[in-house]
Amino acid sequence: MLERSTKAESPGILKAGDSPKSLAYWQGRTEEIAKIQQWLIDENTFLIGIEGIGGTGKSTLAAKIYDEIGGFPKRFWADVGNGASFSDLARKVLQEFGFSVPEQEAQLVEALIRCLRTHQFLLIIDNLESVLQADRQWGSLFYGDFFNAWVESGSKSKVIVTTRERPELPKGFAWLTLKGLQLEEGVALLTTLGIRGNLAEFVKLVDGHPLLLRLVADLLKEEYSQDPDLSRLADLGLGNLQQLLTDPQVVGVHRRANVGMVLVLDASFARLSELQKALLLNISVYRGAIDSAAALAVLLGSSEAEIEQELRNLVKRSLLVEKLNGKRRFEFQPVVLEYVRYKAGNQREAHQRAINYYLLNVKQKPWQTKEDIKEYLELFYHWFQLKNYDLAFDNILFCNEFLTLQGYYTTLGDVYGQLRETWDKTGEQETWKYWFSINELGNTYYSLGQYKQAIEYYKQCWQIAIKIRSHNAEGSSLGNLGNVYHALTDYQQAIFYHNWSLQIARENKDSNAEGTSLNNLGNAHNLLNDYEKAIKYYYLCWQIRKKTDDPNGESNCLNNLGVIYRRLGKPKKAIKYLQQSLQIQKNIEYGKIGDRRGEANAWLNLGGALMDVNRKSDALGAYRKAREMYQKMGLDADVQNCNNAIERLSQP
Repeated sequence: MLERSTKAESPGILKAGDSPKSLAYWQGRTEEIAKIQQWLIDENTFLIGIEGIGGTGKSTLAAKIYDEIGGFPKRFWADVGNGASFSDLARKVLQEFGFSVPEQEAQLVEALIRCLRTHQFLLIIDNLESVLQADRQWGSLFYGDFFNAWVESGSKSKVIVTTRERPELPKGFAWLTLKGLQLEEGVALLTTLGIRGNLAEFVKLVDGHPLLLRLVADLLKEEYSQDPDLSRLADLGLGNLQQLLTDPQVVGVHRRANVGMVLVLDASFARLSELQKALLLNISVYRGAIDSAAALAVLLGSSEAEIEQELRNLVKRSLLVEKLNGKRRFEFQPVVLEYVRYKAGNQREAHQRAINYYLLNVKQKPWQTKEDIKEYLELFYHWFQLKNYDLAFDNILFCNEFLTLQGYYTTLGDVYGQLRETWDKTGEQETWKYWFSINELGNTYYSLGQYKQAIEYYKQCWQIAIKIRSHNAEGSSLGNLGNVYHALTDYQQAIFYHNWSLQIARENKDSNAEGTSLNNLGNAHNLLNDYEKAIKYYYLCWQIRKKTDDPNGESNCLNNLGVIYRRLGKPKKAIKYLQQSLQIQKNIEYGKIGDRRGEANAWLNLGGALMDVNRKSDALGAYRKAREMYQKMGLDADVQNCNNAIERLSQP
């Protein structure tokens, strides 16, 4: 049971900030610390891995380094134990270290590498096994790309990971395999904890496993506070512990520490009150740290004060870990969580109560960050555990537009990939929800620049749309195929699919889809330098966007027209359309989502057109406005383009 690792349960949650591990009762590890210190000053070591079975103290050792090592003015702790995406990790690190976050998710690897190369930073990634699949391959995009790139281009910054399993990387890691405490260190720990008896014999018996030593010590202190002696283990049902841990038939293929852990956890669980047992079993449905209010929501009939007191009592037994960061929160040790979930079995009622709790606490729109929709991500998880995949889909669909506009494509890929795999197994493949999930997977790979995979998904979407007889879905799939071929610079193939999509939109009198197809055709003809056709399609699109009350779409068409007229040597006409585009953006109400990238592009294009008519002062103002907007979005290349233009204008 405890041999397995807790795998990613998408959509993942990133727990980040300072080290959350308590260093109370720290003992030993002098050799391990010395080894890591050696690697930290080695100019050729950039990536350090701490590997070991659950409960050996990997995270605590990393916390010791994090809290006490010198030479790193800035440091960051990221726990990916719930399968957090690399994108969440990279965004948080960049923000914490004061670097701009790129708008495109595919640029995050490069941005984080560039950030780490600028100074001497320490980045610790805890519980890396949660983003690995069973074959030790990456279950979440970009992690492998980052580690491989970091090894090739490392600097004075260092990255330390803790994991139960080594990822499949060809090279680059300096690995420390963490085992139990040495005999004298284990004896010192038990002595500090106030335990008496034949300490050396017991430490040797359990191979110095730190968590197992703590669990036994806390169990003895709670049950026999006046006489916490190891001889008392027989009274707790652990009298045959030595026999079991030395019997090759019992240990067999299992690690001795894991067998001992289950036996001690069984004894600890048996000594709990009924309320404490129910509390542990029910809160095990949650992911991450929770407060007493969340615990109360899944265990009705007690007061919040009573629940908090019992949570703190469970901390004393090392069954929970307490976190004090503004508000008191509690979470499981990973090994203990696996044990309790196994013990709990079917937890349908607890999952349903957790759903009710999150429904009462969801944040209303407008949302600003992914943190604002974390309750919806938890709702997806709990509905999925209950195998209610339709409600899981409906829940994430509610956040779909926000996640797309914010660029969280890997999160969307995770959740829709999970739904697709499930519906593939159940044979529910001819539904609109299945089509939408496949379509979103195509959008994910398209947005990440992985066009081959995107084409495969979009073609599958097209076939599904035909089967479910949805003309709208069919037209959308064809349009998406056109967009991919456009990105591959195969403009003729793109035009073929966009024309087909346009035909379907007109047959079904779908104005929005018609406008999209017209805009796409304008883009393709523009890049083929067929400006006459491009103008025709942009103009038709503009008229439709006005009728359908789509200000962003209308502004985009006007911007495109302005760009073409400038290329045709008609700057005055270009200025007219670009100013109209900006006026529409200005009138979009705050609180509504505007196309800020499109607005910045319009300012940049307007600056060029104003230069063409020798209005240098106005052109400078436009370039500065564009630069300001690009800087806020973290678009460094566009910022540099603006700087270059401003520098040229500033010259006599």
